[in-house]
Amino acid sequence: MKEDTGSIKSGLNEQEVIQQVNNDEDKMPEIEKVERPLTKNYFKKPPFEERKHLCPVCEDIFVSPVQIKECGHRLCQHCYKTIWRSPEPKCPKCSGDLDDKIPDVDQAFENDMNELPCRCINHEWGCKVEVPFTQMITHKGECEYSDILCDNDCGAKFQRRFKQKHLDKDCPKKIISCPYCDDRHLRENKKEHLEDCLLIPLPCPNKCDKTLTIPRGQLDEHIEKECPRAKLMCEFESLGCQHRCSREKMAKHMKSEIIGHVKMIFGVVLEQKEKLDNHAQKFEEHETIMKQVDSRVGDLEKIAHSQIIWRIEDYTRKLKEAKAGNAETLFSPTFTTSKHGYRLCASVCLNGDGKGKGTHMSVFVSVLKGAFDALLKWPFHYRVTFFLLNQHENPEERKHVKFSIKPNPIPDNEPFLGRPRLEKNASFGGAKFIKHEEIESGNFIKDDTVFLKVSVDCDGLSEP
Repeated sequence: MKEDTGSIKSGLNEQEVIQQVNNDEDKMPEIEKVERPLTKNYFKKPPFEERKHLCPVCEDIFVSPVQIKECGHRLCQHCYKTIWRSPEPKCPKCSGDLDDKIPDVDQAFENDMNELPCRCINHEWGCKVEVPFTQMITHKGECEYSDILCDNDCGAKFQRRFKQKHLDKDCPKKIISCPYCDDRHLRENKKEHLEDCLLIPLPCPNKCDKTLTIPRGQLDEHIEKECPRAKLMCEFESLGCQHRCSREKMAKHMKSEIIGHVKMIFGVVLEQKEKLDNHAQKFEEHETIMKQVDSRVGDLEKIAHSQIIWRIEDYTRKLKEAKAGNAETLFSPTFTTSKHGYRLCASVCLNGDGKGKGTHMSVFVSVLKGAFDALLKWPFHYRVTFFLLNQHENPEERKHVKFSIKPNPIPDNEPFLGRPRLEKNASFGGAKFIKHEEIESGNFIKDDTVFLKVSVDCDGLSEP
């Protein structure tokens, strides 16, 4: 047994002992508060007796009651542990010393307490249920008078008995179905949906039939095609009739104004006849002009394609690759001397070819196989001129480099100028077109781009 240090004075009555035990904060830890399903106020008296069923330490109903061996008094288990941790553990009722750290569990007394009849905590709200103490926790989770939150997280709080009423009439977060189109949406969006629902029945805005309701989606069609009170313009409005009346009265107007409408039609016929006569005369004049224009366009088409301006980008990189032996020759898009003329292709060796290798840019042209070769004159004998275009900002300062070659149609040049037997003939041109130094210093490169123009002195008129 622990030594008595005299912290609890002898001769004190029961209430004074309890008060000293509860207030002695320096010697004993604070009594732990234990959550109880019910407080003493909900037990039915009798058989509930405060003197018998309340713990003298926490002054509330016993929770896991234990009995002090020496004196037989009862405490809550957690209250007993709290007193035992104090420097001088004594019984709060009789001040008797506590000798055992582990007291006797009073299971029989706890069983008796569990059978004590209790009122529901919601009795003041109308719940009449009285059940044994052990069943109160289960009842509390089922009590129709307990406050609950809406399952749909709308934030509403109400007694459980009003749950269905809330869901059926009030809950803004409940998903409901439109009675007209079966669309499913939240109740709070009902008004917005009904403003757009295409199947909701509406009366005709013209009040043509007080008993008639029409789905919103069909209302426009009803007004446009069926409603007898819809305002219409006369069918002869485009001819000058400005009469406007309801659909049900339009038949009467059409019948009474037959002569007037016929006169309108006759006037329009005369007007259109005059216009048709004028158009016929103009068509004859235009036909003559079109023949003249067609002849001129045909001549222009023959010479429209006699040249190409070739844009060569990334000049620095491509020249470097040519010097390294990669991609030595670049080929232009194909072009023709006219719509049905010779088909040609230009090529350039940025690092030169033949005698210009390594020092000059070389330019060439090849005759390609074309769709109209059978109609052309062979061998090819038209002068070809190459231009490296100067890109000086001032057009008056631009001096282009020019090289021209006139093919010599002799038998030895048949591989160059004859009608192509393969996809293209051998190329001909100039190996020393322009030196590299002149290109770099003469405003021929701008934005790392050069322009090569190839022109053929072919008027196209002698071609088909």
